[in-house]
Amino acid sequence: MRGERRVRLRLGTRAVSVPAGHGREVVEYAGVTVVRVEDGEPVEQAWVPVGTCPSYADDEALIAAWHAALLWSRSPSDA
Repeated sequence: MRGERRVRLRLGTRAVSVPAGHGREVVEYAGVTVVRVEDGEPVEQAWVPVGTCPSYADDEALIAAWHAALLWSRSPSDA
C-alpha cells in the first residue's frame, strides 16, 4: 500500500421505503456522497442529503463532511 488518499464527491439519489397508507412507498431524494479513497479503493463514505432548495444547514453539513475528508486525505496513512 502506498497510502495515496483521495476524496471524491458524487451527486446522486437514494431510495427509501417508508410506511404509507396500507403498504409502503418508495421515496427518492438527492444528496452528495463524500467518498474517501485510499490506494484506489473506497474505505469510507458519508451521505449528505440535499433538498431541491438546499438550506444553509444543508450547505454547512456538506462543507463539514467535505472538510473532514480533505483533512483525512492530507494526514499520514496507517500503512
